[in-house]
Amino acid sequence: MPTNQQASNNRGKALDRTAKLSWGEKIGFGLGDAGFNFYWAIIGSYLVFFYTDVFGISAAAAATMVTVTKVIDAITDPIMGGIADRTQTRWGKFRPYLIWGALPMMGAGILTMSTPDLDETGKLIWAYATYSLLMLCYTVLNMPYNSLSAVLTADTRERSSLNSTRFFFAYFSSIIVGAATPELAEYFGDGDRYSAKGWQMTMVIYAVIASCLFLVTFLSTKERVQPPVNQVKTNPLRDLKDLFVCRPWLMLFVLALVFMVTMTLRGSSAAYYFRYFVERPDLLGNYIGLQMAGLMVGAMIAATFTRYLDKRKLMMVLMCVVAVLSVAFTFVPKPSHLGVVDTLYADTQQLQANDLLGVEHREGDVYQWLRHDKIFWIIKKRVPLEETGPTLELNEAKGAVISVILTRADGTVQDSSNLPKEIVWMFVLNILISVALGFKPPITWAMYADVADYNEWKNGRRATGMTFAATTFSQKLGSAGGSALMLTVLAAMGYQAGQMQAGASLNSIVYMQTLIPGVFALFTAASLIFYNLSDAKLETIQRELKEREANSQAASA
Repeated sequence: MPTNQQASNNRGKALDRTAKLSWGEKIGFGLGDAGFNFYWAIIGSYLVFFYTDVFGISAAAAATMVTVTKVIDAITDPIMGGIADRTQTRWGKFRPYLIWGALPMMGAGILTMSTPDLDETGKLIWAYATYSLLMLCYTVLNMPYNSLSAVLTADTRERSSLNSTRFFFAYFSSIIVGAATPELAEYFGDGDRYSAKGWQMTMVIYAVIASCLFLVTFLSTKERVQPPVNQVKTNPLRDLKDLFVCRPWLMLFVLALVFMVTMTLRGSSAAYYFRYFVERPDLLGNYIGLQMAGLMVGAMIAATFTRYLDKRKLMMVLMCVVAVLSVAFTFVPKPSHLGVVDTLYADTQQLQANDLLGVEHREGDVYQWLRHDKIFWIIKKRVPLEETGPTLELNEAKGAVISVILTRADGTVQDSSNLPKEIVWMFVLNILISVALGFKPPITWAMYADVADYNEWKNGRRATGMTFAATTFSQKLGSAGGSALMLTVLAAMGYQAGQMQAGASLNSIVYMQTLIPGVFALFTAASLIFYNLSDAKLETIQRELKEREANSQAASA
């Protein structure tokens, strides 16, 4: 391990704290977040649904489990931040954790998505243990990774570009996970989308890919921003205290907390929304995939907007846009007809053509029923069935996706597989909301790095790991709060897994996908009123820090 003098000399050789990063390094860093989202996307979008509808845990029990484990997990973030800040290796403070923790997290992820044959109490114990282990492993890798973004460069525009690249890859992998998970679970489950084996094998694939991406990030990045040469060693509690009297960080803490409630409600409620309100669970993968695509577009263009607009003002406007669009989403009604039916969930032995088409039968109408055979993801081949009447007996068609084409006596043709206009509006609003939300992560992660610089400038001490750890603490609390809120409301409204919902239970599902996230987005915008670290002030801070570093290096030469 290098001595203090060697470390000082190494710093003096030359790592430019405001370096311009190559695209190779930006892409290498971004691929790391792609790896994390092979875990996070399945947790955020499918874990609650997995626990209630695949593993068989009640909504109330799952609510308690998610809350307790995430609160405990959040407490480990500041501990990990303090450890990472005090780590000294020839590879840096933060990079080594990407290779040290990859295999343990792979094992924890696979165990979390495994469903041993246990009684109700045994299932809860298993869920508590495996999910807690997964989140602990996630902290050990993800907290240092987040901190790494602040030490590759101190240039504020480069940070915005770096984080835009990062979240492009994060959302790209989330698109894959969001859209492909139901299909993969069904494939590995031998045609049953809710087979335990299918979900376990899907996680195996994701975990292997993620581990390879963590290695790429380790090999392609370099830590350049170092603590001051003469920085006094402090207790981690002192670093934490500095944050809780730092106004910009406190505002970001609140923002992260509220924002994660918004994201968790939207992600976790989508499966329930499409199964019980839209009654088109076959569209869930496409809906979440396009949601991630919208987030990716927002992340890609965020850096361009921050060149011309102050980050705080831009975020406030975007969160207000999300609030308005979410309220509009609330007024999209239940589709007038189904269009397509996934007969795996049909609680009848017959399908009626008028339910799929939304029109009444007339004399002379001819019907062609079709089964949708999957080729790959959204690419399907439609196979005609023998039945040509207005009713289809399910028998052999049970478990298939079915549509119908109506040909009338006057020659007009209506294909039920064309999406009803209500569903089209759901998709359009979902994409627009997601684009606006996509700006947030790259902008705010750059702001967290700015806060680390601000604290160094103000206090003469740099605690990058603790700054990011305390921030992820708030994110995990927000995620736990969102999951717990949703599950608690479902339990209170009488939700019963696998049964069609009605009344208060159905309304609560709709509001958690639409209105409630909009209200939280408005709270997010309001919290930014009190953030007082402008881009102009940051430029002054960076100049002064660079001067201090040059003077310290000259004095120690």
